[in-house]
Order: sequence, then C-alpha cells, then structure tokens
Amino acid sequence: MTMRPTSPVPAPTPGALVPAVYQLPLDDASTDPAETMAAESRDWSEPLLRENAIWFCQLRWIVVAALATSGVAGFFPDALASVGLVVRPAGPLGAAALLAGLNAIFWRLARASAQGAFPPVRLLLWTQIVSDLLILTAVVHWVDRDLPAAPFMYLFHLILACIVFTPGESLMVAVLAAGFYLTGLALESADLIVPASVLVPGAVSGGAGAGPGSLPFFVVPMLLIWAVIWYLASRLAGIVRHRDRELAVTNRRLLASSEERARHMLQTTHQLKAPFAAIHAQTQLLLGGYCGELPAAARTAAEKISTRCLALSRQIQEMLQLANLRSRGQVAPPRRELNLASAIEDVIGRLEPTARQRGIRIEKQVEPVFITAVADHVIMLLDNLLENAVNYSHDGDVVQVTAKPAAPGQAEIVVRDHGIGIPPDKLPRIFEDYYRTDEAVQHNRSSTGLGLAVVRQVAREMRAAIQVESAPGWGTRFTVRLPTSPVLPRSSAIPTP
Repeated sequence: MTMRPTSPVPAPTPGALVPAVYQLPLDDASTDPAETMAAESRDWSEPLLRENAIWFCQLRWIVVAALATSGVAGFFPDALASVGLVVRPAGPLGAAALLAGLNAIFWRLARASAQGAFPPVRLLLWTQIVSDLLILTAVVHWVDRDLPAAPFMYLFHLILACIVFTPGESLMVAVLAAGFYLTGLALESADLIVPASVLVPGAVSGGAGAGPGSLPFFVVPMLLIWAVIWYLASRLAGIVRHRDRELAVTNRRLLASSEERARHMLQTTHQLKAPFAAIHAQTQLLLGGYCGELPAAARTAAEKISTRCLALSRQIQEMLQLANLRSRGQVAPPRRELNLASAIEDVIGRLEPTARQRGIRIEKQVEPVFITAVADHVIMLLDNLLENAVNYSHDGDVVQVTAKPAAPGQAEIVVRDHGIGIPPDKLPRIFEDYYRTDEAVQHNRSSTGLGLAVVRQVAREMRAAIQVESAPGWGTRFTVRLPTSPVLPRSSAIPTP
C-alpha cells in the first residue's frame, strides 16, 4: 500500500451526485444522564397523574359533604344558637351543589383519561385546581371577616400541587391562588362587590371580647385546617417513602441482574476467543501447506472457516469494546497526550494487508495534532472508521484520511471513501447497534453492525462532534472534531477495553 498526500477532491460538476449530510445529534453526545432520566420519567408519570386525578375527585366529595352539612345545619337554628351561630344555608349549599356538579364531571373525565381518552390527564388536573381555587375564593370571602384563618385553606391546593406537579407548575398554582385572593380583596376595597358572610352579622363578636360561646367557632376551624394539612403532608411523605422503597428494591434487582448478565457475557466471550483463535491457527496451518497439499474443495472449505473465524473474532472484540465503553462500574482509564498522526499511522498499518488484497490504496495527509484523551478510545474510533471505509470501498478504490488542527481547542479528522455510499433515509440509523443497510449486507456480509455504535459511544465520552456525508455512488465522508484538551468523563468510570 502506497502512502502519499491526499489528492484534492474535485469540485462537483453539474449533474454530479450531491451527498446527504447527517450530524450525530449533540444531545446524544453530551446529554446529562439526569436529563435523560427526566425525559424517560414522563412515560411512567402519566399513570401516576391519572391516579392522582381520581384521588382529587375522592377528596372533593369530602369537601362537598362538609359544605352540605354546614348548609343543612343552617336549617336548625336552635342547635346552633347554643354556640352563638346562625348560619345562612344558601351560601354553603350553593357552593356544595356547584362543586358536586363539577366533581361528577371531573370523575367521568378522570375515568375516561385513565382509559386513554380525552382529555389529557395534565389538562384535567389543571382544570380541577383552577375551578377549586375559584370556588374556594368565594368561600373565603364569605367567611374571611368572621374566620381570620380562612385564607389558610389555600394551603390545601398548594400541597396537592406539590404532590402531583413539578416545582415550576406548583409555583404557578401558588401565584394563581394569591392572584385570586388579592383580586377578591381589591374588589371588596373598591366596593365592586359587597362583603358578605355565611353568618348573620353580629351573631359572633370577634376580638378580645369574644365570649366563651364563640370560642369553638375560632378553635374548631383552625384545628380542622391543621388536620387537613397534616393529612395531605403525611400522604405526600408516605408517597415519597413508598417510591423510595420501590426504587431501592428495583435498583438492587437491576444492579444484580446487570452484573450477572455482564459476568455471563464476559465469561462467554472470553471462552469463545480461545477456540476461535485455535481454529483460525489450525486453518492457517492447513492453508500454508504444513499438513500437505490440500485438494481444491478442502482448501475452499478451509478458507471459509478462516474467514468466518476472523469475522466472529472481530464481532467478539466489538461486543467487548461496546460493553466496556458503556460500563460504569470500573475505574476510569488514564488520559494522556498523544499525536493523532502516530495513531492514524498505527491503524493504517494494521489495515494494510486487507486493503492490499483488494487493491485499495489509502492516501493520508496528516499534520501533527496533539490531544489529551484515552489512547485506546481514540484507536477504537479511528480503527472502526478506517475499517468501514476499506470494507465498503470497491476493489481498486482510494480511501483518503486527513488530520489537522481545526478551531481553537479542536482537532479535525476526515475519513473519505468512494465506495457504495448510504441512502439518505438510512443515514440517521447507521450508529444504532447491529444496524446494517441492505446495500452494506450485500457488499460485505462479514460486518457485525457494531463498529459505528462503538464510534458513537467513544464520541459521546470524548464530547466529539461527528458529521456524515454520503450518497449511493458518491461514497461516504466522516468528519470528526475532537477536543484537544482533557475532557472529564461523563461518569465516574469508563474502563479500558
């Protein structure tokens, strides 16, 4: 194989093929695991929201019963007279009727949402909370003058919002409740609404002069508010404790299962490496004539065995590389300064025999570029990109490799082949595990489909940007931009393959 400077790529002529361009998403290369977990959590949070929507309806029936009981008590003035109360039943009964009607609708919608029908559960929860706050605002302004603790009933919905919503959404509920309450006060101050009470004026005297008969009126509601707040807060704490226990148990099971699978895979792959190496060595002895001249049919069979052994050994190696790159349970390998030009020379030297057999020439134009990274990871990235370029080139083609400094703090590597190319609609999938296009399978049946998955994982750990340009009949060009300065690992451990 001849090493010489890369010939300049000619400018496209009219009617020439225009390659499709695909950029490996930056979020795939740099997304924080916490963000990924948060995105995935949205899938399993929907059933929990539906459960809470139904629980809200159950709580609302208790409020309806309390309002209705207060209204009915107004029809028995003699019983209330002993504590100095004369309740007007119209207010609480009206609020109970309105809340009961809305709750019946919410109950049906919550059941429908639980079965996947309209409305979305988050919209249903917001509708419930807004309607509850409006009714609560009316109740508060009815009794605010006689019951100073009434505004604290807004805490019920704030706690409920903290149970089911994100911190930002629960803050919106708090702002909404404050807005409703302040709006009511402003309307009263402007005499746009007449302050009213569910009590007959003067039935209870407030302040320091309140008599013993009025004491239950002030103490009992406050104790009820405390009891409700305790119930909601204890439910929230119970939910958190229950979820923590479930997550802890599930995490232990997942860790044990993952460790068992990893051990089994590593044991199996390491046990397979030795037999394949032995088989390959024996076939080389046969093909080399050390056991006598082979008949043509036997030589053909031995060549197929040797080729298959090499392919399976390569697949085992890539499986181990990918598993180690994704592992988080070992000590991170050291990073050191290395010259990309030397690394590219080493990889080209390993691929030289394969390329020479097919008449493929590798042209290079590399400048000394020093980066600080895990050497094995850089070799894996270069090895897979260059091997793909050779494997998917036509016999007698040219593979071009360049390396040079790019923007400040970056190095650029370009691997260009003139092979079969990739259809535009399949470009976004080439980095998936075991994915191979139909064209790739027909051209090279020995490929594992894991090489570009290894490239993606290495790029993810190194914060490298990868752009792919390709078209059938035009070939493929990979452009990789690597940071030259040290990059902290995404996790505490990325073991060396």
